[in-house]
Amino acid sequence: MTMRIDHVIYATADLDAAAARVEAEIGVAAVAGGRHDKIGTHNMIVPLGGGYLELLAVFDRDDAARSTLGSAIQRRIAEHGDGLFAWALVVDDVMPVARRLDTEVTTISRKGLTARLTGVAEAMRDPTLPFFIARDHGIRDPSEGAGAGGIAWVEVGGDAERLERWLGGADLPVRVVDGEPGVHAFGVGSGREMRD
Repeated sequence: MTMRIDHVIYATADLDAAAARVEAEIGVAAVAGGRHDKIGTHNMIVPLGGGYLELLAVFDRDDAARSTLGSAIQRRIAEHGDGLFAWALVVDDVMPVARRLDTEVTTISRKGLTARLTGVAEAMRDPTLPFFIARDHGIRDPSEGAGAGGIAWVEVGGDAERLERWLGGADLPVRVVDGEPGVHAFGVGSGREMRD
């Protein structure tokens, strides 16, 4: 099964301010995203070519409070403010992953773009872990067309053995460091990086 780092999520209370910070730090402009149906969040995308940074904020507090991802974003911002929040791996099909991990499969959609996800609830509880995404047939990868060099690596704090089991032995450019569980940094191309 193909598996690679798909995107890193940056939680923010203000999409425009986050886009300005990201462009200043890694030199890539954000593009318009949209609202996620029934989750209460909206986003902007920083396409990196071989991965992307998703700037994610709450637009409807009531819908967000009822969704796993939306409520986790609200908690992150209330407790820690803006910052690197989560990460996702793209796979061909989430069903084998869900069976292996015994995780729920859900669908996310915005503006007619749809994808299947698994491991979201677990990743929101333990942000060391990524969740898994498989875009529905014909849905374009948001990082296509960008020439920033892609996501070169992700650095997370947390339990390295648990992460290895979660990944099922996949060889990915992930650094596990001491510190709080979660995404601490990621690299873009051959030299730029963003730290929380």
